[in-house]
Amino acid sequence: MKSRDKAEIDRFVELAFVGGEHAAAAFSQLVGKPIRTQAPIVVEGDGAGRPSLSENDDSRWSTGVFFEFEGCLEAFVGILFPGAASEALVRHIVGMESGDLEPQMIESALMEAGNILASHVASAIADRMKSRLLPSIPSLAMENAEEAFRCFIENAVGRDTLRIESVLSDPTGALRGRLVLVPTGQLDPFDSGSDSEKRGV
Repeated sequence: MKSRDKAEIDRFVELAFVGGEHAAAAFSQLVGKPIRTQAPIVVEGDGAGRPSLSENDDSRWSTGVFFEFEGCLEAFVGILFPGAASEALVRHIVGMESGDLEPQMIESALMEAGNILASHVASAIADRMKSRLLPSIPSLAMENAEEAFRCFIENAVGRDTLRIESVLSDPTGALRGRLVLVPTGQLDPFDSGSDSEKRGV
């Protein structure tokens, strides 16, 4: 894959931030609580296979929904949830505060949440780039999502690839997820969205 220059990486970070902000708003609507997004972190080279944002977090990023974006930005997108947050999210969606959750119910709720968040990410990026962007049919990991997404990316584009990661979280950290954007194509050289007027962030 062609190496990225700083201007292109900065533009990817900008697009990831815009997408993350919209994903946080959608997440907030899903759970009825305020959700904020942290500034994106760039992970490159040998670090691309490691869970950089969870190294100091005892919780395990155990479920995830993965997409391929097609259109103005070619990319893979992963939305990952640690175990406790994954269960809390599912309970909010299905309206069950306690009791056993059936596997089919968990799968359906996670797919719904993933589709909603990914659609908001794609819509926000498409609006910023004034073009069209669509997420694929999702793939779901019901456990070990970090490792599953790492293998998914390595098989598709190789190990040493750029990842841009943002944490979405409520104030307590009980409801949280991680948005990972992995660009697989080059930006249009005529896309000049890095100027302050278009950036707006």
